[in-house]
Amino acid sequence: MRLKSFSIVISLVLVITLAISGCSPSVQTNENDQKSEKPKFLTIGTASQGGAYYPIGIAIADIITNKLGMQANPQVTGGAVENNKLINDKSVDIAITQGPMAYAAVNGTNPYKEKLSDVQLLFNGLSKGVLQIVVNAKSDIHSIKDLKGKKVVLGPAGGGAINVTTDVLAAYGMTINDIKALYISYDEGTTALTDGNADAVVVQAAVPSPAITQLSASKKDVRLLSIEDDILNEILKKYPYYSQMEISKEIYGIDPSKTIYLSNIVVINKNVSEEMAYDITKALFENIDTIKNSQPSAKGLSKESAVESLPIPMHPGAQKYFKEIGVLK
Repeated sequence: MRLKSFSIVISLVLVITLAISGCSPSVQTNENDQKSEKPKFLTIGTASQGGAYYPIGIAIADIITNKLGMQANPQVTGGAVENNKLINDKSVDIAITQGPMAYAAVNGTNPYKEKLSDVQLLFNGLSKGVLQIVVNAKSDIHSIKDLKGKKVVLGPAGGGAINVTTDVLAAYGMTINDIKALYISYDEGTTALTDGNADAVVVQAAVPSPAITQLSASKKDVRLLSIEDDILNEILKKYPYYSQMEISKEIYGIDPSKTIYLSNIVVINKNVSEEMAYDITKALFENIDTIKNSQPSAKGLSKESAVESLPIPMHPGAQKYFKEIGVLK
C-alpha cells in the first residue's frame, strides 16, 4: 500500500514538473534564440541590368553568401528612388541608392511624400552616379535644350535618372513635361535608340555604363551631350550635392562630354540588428577588392571614403566596424 502511494506521489510530481517546464521561460529563450539567428536569405536591391548597380550588387551578394553563410541574391529594381522605399518596407535587406535620394527619403522631401525613417546608411563612397545623355551621332540634338518634344528614355520608373534630369532640365527652363519621357531599362533604351524608337537615352549610372559600352562597341555612331559651362555653374551653385566631371574619350571611345555626378551609397533598414550590420560591413570591407573589381566605377571605394560626407545617419553596426578599424571617431 505504501509502495502504491509512493508511486502515485512520484507520478504527480512528474506531471507537475512537466506542466511547470512547459510554461517555463525556456520556451521564450528558444524563441529569442531563433530571433537572433541569421536569416537564410538576403536580397540586394540594385537597378536594371544595364546599369552599374547590378554588377556591384552581384559582388556584394557573393561576399555575403561566401563569407557569412547566407544566400544573398541581387534583385533588379527601379533603381535609386525605389530602393529607399524597398528598404523602408523591408522588401529588400540591403540596397544601392544615391546620397541625395537617401537624404530626401529620410527627410520626406521630393520625390518622397513621407519620411522613410527606417533607412540608414551602411557605407558611403561606393561609386559615382554620372549623368550620361546619349544620342545618335547624326541626330539634330546637340544640346540638352534640343530635347524639347523628343522621345527621351529616363530609365525605369523610380530610377535616379528622373530626378537628376528634372534638375538639369530646370536649369534650361524646362520640365519633364517638355519631353516625351519613356520609362524603360537602360538596355531597352539603347535598343530603342538604335531602332529609331527613341531620340535620346539618359543613363544615371557609374561610368562606364554597360549599356553605353555595349552600344558604342556595336559600331553604332553615338554622341554624349554636354552641359554648357554657364548652365553647369548654375546647377552646381543651386545643388551642392552635385559635382562636375568630364567623361573622357577613353571611357567609350567617343568624344568627351562635361556633366555632373552624385555619390552612390549602400543603405540598410535601421531595425537590422547591430550584430548583423556589423558582420555584413566587416565581410564587405575585408573583401573590398571583390566590390572594386565588379565594376570600374567602384575602384575608388575605400574604408576612408566609406565614412566621408555622410548624407544620412549610419547604422550602429556599421559605425562599430569603422570605429574598430580607426577610420571613424
